[in-house]
Amino acid sequence: MSSIYRKGGWDGYYYYQTYVYNPETGKKDKRIFHSLGTRELAEAEIQQAELDIKYEQQEQVGQTKSRFAFLAQNKRTIALVAGTAMITVFIMNFFQTDPVPQKTFNKQVVTPAAIPEEVIVQTLVKETAPDTKQDVTKEESLPIVSKSVPEPKLVKPKPTIPKHTVVRVESISSVFKQGKVYVTVDEKASTESLRLLCKNITKQYPEFSNIVICLYASSAIGIELAKGTETKFSVKEQKKAWLVLYSYNPVEGDYFDDEPGEYLGS
Repeated sequence: MSSIYRKGGWDGYYYYQTYVYNPETGKKDKRIFHSLGTRELAEAEIQQAELDIKYEQQEQVGQTKSRFAFLAQNKRTIALVAGTAMITVFIMNFFQTDPVPQKTFNKQVVTPAAIPEEVIVQTLVKETAPDTKQDVTKEESLPIVSKSVPEPKLVKPKPTIPKHTVVRVESISSVFKQGKVYVTVDEKASTESLRLLCKNITKQYPEFSNIVICLYASSAIGIELAKGTETKFSVKEQKKAWLVLYSYNPVEGDYFDDEPGEYLGS
C-alpha cells in the first residue's frame, strides 16, 4: 500500500512512497519514493492513484517474465518428465489384454409328439380371445401433444454517450505528450456509457498520447473538484462525487476504474 506525505521544511511539497516486488529477494521490500511537485492534497491524491496503477502494472509484467524465465531454464526437465509419462502410458496399454467373453448356447429339443398339442393350444387361444381393438375409442388412440411457446428474447440496449461538460484540460508534459481532462457527467449513467465516454474523449485529444481522464458527478461538489479549486469537502463526499478514473497510453493500453474514491484517504 502506498502513501503520500508532506515533507517538513520550507517547500511544503507532497511526496510519494511505496514498496514493490524485489526480484533479488523474492519479496515486496523494494522502496520507491519521489516528489509529486504539488502542494495541493487533491492533486497529490490523483497522482498517487496514477502511480499505484503504474507500479502495479510493472509488477505484473515482471512476475510474468520471471515465470517464462523459469520455464525456459527448466524446459529439458519438463520435457523429460512428459516423455516418461507418455512412455509409461503406452507400455500399460500395450500389455493390457481384455478377457474373451465365453458364449453359452441353450438348445431346446422339440419332440414330434409335442407339436400337435402346441398347434391346438394356439388355435383355441385365437378363437376365444376377445377383440380389444373395437373397444378402443379414437380419443384414446390419439396422443395429446402440447406445444410450448418460446419466451421472447430481451434485447440489451446499446450504451450511448451521456451528457457531459469538459471543465478543465491540463498539459502535464509537452515532451511526452501527457495530459489530463476533468469532466462532469450525469451520475445516473451506466458503467458502459461512462467507458464509452472516456474512449470518445481520448479520440477528441489526439495531441495527448498519454491521457488521464477524471469523471465527476455534475453536482456542486463534483464541479468544484473538476475545477481543482481548494475545497473543504470530506473524504466521503469526494468519494461519492468522483465517478471514474481512466487512463490510456499506446504501450499499456487503457485502464478503467469506476470506484476511484477508494484511493482517497488511504
